Amino acid sequence: MMLFFKECKKVLFSLTFLIYFVAVMAMYFTQFHNDCKEPIAAPVPGQESYGMIAKEIPDILMPAAAENLVRDYLSDSYRAYPVGFCKNVHLNEKKKQKMAKIITEITGISKEELDNFTDYEEGGFYIDENGAMAQLESNMPEINISQTLTYERFRELMREADDIIGGGSEYSDEYIVDNFSLVPETYEDALAEYNAFLEEDKITGAYARLFCDYMGIVLAILPVFAAVSLAALDKKSNMEQLAYSRKISSVKLIFTRYFALVTLLLIPVAIIALIADFKVCGMYPDASADIFAIFRCSAAWLVPNIMIAAAVGMLMTELTSSLLAIFVQGIWWFSGMFSSANGLTGCIGKFILIARHNSLYGLDAFMNSFSDFVFNRIFYAVISIIAIAVTAFIYEQKRRGIFNGYSFRFKIFKHKS
Repeated sequence: MMLFFKECKKVLFSLTFLIYFVAVMAMYFTQFHNDCKEPIAAPVPGQESYGMIAKEIPDILMPAAAENLVRDYLSDSYRAYPVGFCKNVHLNEKKKQKMAKIITEITGISKEELDNFTDYEEGGFYIDENGAMAQLESNMPEINISQTLTYERFRELMREADDIIGGGSEYSDEYIVDNFSLVPETYEDALAEYNAFLEEDKITGAYARLFCDYMGIVLAILPVFAAVSLAALDKKSNMEQLAYSRKISSVKLIFTRYFALVTLLLIPVAIIALIADFKVCGMYPDASADIFAIFRCSAAWLVPNIMIAAAVGMLMTELTSSLLAIFVQGIWWFSGMFSSANGLTGCIGKFILIARHNSLYGLDAFMNSFSDFVFNRIFYAVISIIAIAVTAFIYEQKRRGIFNGYSFRFKIFKHKS
């Protein structure tokens, strides 16, 4: 216990922790706090617009998805999120033939016609002769859905297309409705969402998801800097050599250091979660809101973010260098942000680093992926513990003089001699 408090003190009085504290507070006040300026009002009948909503309507989904599939085929680029990372997939000739067969069954356009369509141009923006921004319309062949194609068969073909791409594409069951079947929201839809916000989410449940959405972004990257800084402090004060000479086990030392770091990094999050709870409840004084909903949701949603980012920082620093630890987590964080941009409401894949739900509505979307959310959070918590166990093993090898780590220089790994 004495070691735990010593490690906590080391983190608490470091400059990096102060910067981390300020950054977390800044994220809260500049993002989530701005969404808590006034309570959400019930929708009023007769408004000009209530926004857009995803509904599975075959007459809208089928032509939109078919047109997009033809566009992807002509450009030979399919966007997919197989394990949470966004990538553009290019098909080999064998897979192109399979994809062309799917398009032919849906639209009647043969592979030869597709391959001979040389006038295709992707849409986009350009600067005209007057220096103004103008839109270039995509030049597409005429798309008509086969009259004999049923909706059930169409969805089967979309799943086949998704398999050809490699999974996690816009045509998967997970994404297809959100991508290709958006319709104007009616008053009845808006009222149903508002009632779910009041009755099912109990108000604070909705704000809890939004809070975790915002805070999860920074908590998936900032802890790596704290972990790297902690290691740098030890090296600077020669604590590393002192620790090598002591009888304390490497497992106890590394795990104590890790849990001390995670505990301290949780303090600012706990503070702002409580502030957010009271802020939201104050906005709805007459509602029976759960006053600690945001605090509890943060424990399940945000702790794994802190754990994995801190674990990567400690492992990579012990194995290689501080620079590589920041680089690895930075790339992972950037990829997670890029992949989650495909859908900010209920964007929770099993392996995605940053779980997103940037809305006070969409409870159904969140619950549809709730099992993936639970798996995701447990997965990263477990992986974090495994990473720290590996860190302890490497640390022990260094104490014995067996392993001196790897240095990172100019994008190559080189063993120190």
